[in-house]
Amino acid sequence: MSAIYWSRIDHVYFAASLKDTSAIGFDDAFQYEDFAKPWAERRIAVSENFERETGLKAYEAWMKKQDRHPY
Repeated sequence: MSAIYWSRIDHVYFAASLKDTSAIGFDDAFQYEDFAKPWAERRIAVSENFERETGLKAYEAWMKKQDRHPY
């Protein structure tokens, strides 16, 4: 969903509901439950600020980009 919002797609079409999807074994409710937990309690290990200075270089490049699209 984040990719959809960030790409500015203006309409999403789908046929099956979350209930339909869950019924065939693709229940993603656990993801929403996991997202609400602190980093240390999540199912997948999360490392905050990993190589932060290197990562921030991409942000700096974005801010210097003359033709960037505002979000």
